[in-house]
Amino acid sequence: VIGDLRIVDALVRTGLTTDVVRLAAQSRHWRELYVAAPVDEDPDAPVIEGYIDLAVLESGPDGPGLIIVDYKTDAVADHADRMAKAERYRLQGAAYALAAERSTGLPVRRVVLCFLAADGATEVEVTDLTGAMTEVRSVARELAGA
Repeated sequence: VIGDLRIVDALVRTGLTTDVVRLAAQSRHWRELYVAAPVDEDPDAPVIEGYIDLAVLESGPDGPGLIIVDYKTDAVADHADRMAKAERYRLQGAAYALAAERSTGLPVRRVVLCFLAADGATEVEVTDLTGAMTEVRSVARELAGA
């Protein structure tokens, strides 16, 4: 993508058509939000960190919560390929959600992967976010030797 402004322009334009970006335009939101937090309350817990492409504050009947958006520009052959790639990004999205929850105190209601292509954008929600966040805690502890 680097160096071809027409492709970048097309990807940005398709991203602007997604439901979650339209919601962000009408809501409080943050772009390129740095988050870092320990994975749990243990004083020796490993810290996870990253940059969230877009975080949207959403009001709900149970109070405010966040929607985390992660843009993806992978070439995608078809629906099955997109879903396989979404599964590979599942823990990345869950890590963002975990860090956002722990650093803001707000619940993350969902993580949306926006697959952008010149001919359109597709939103894919991370499945079983709670389970994925539990897996992130476990993997982070394992990698840290904790």
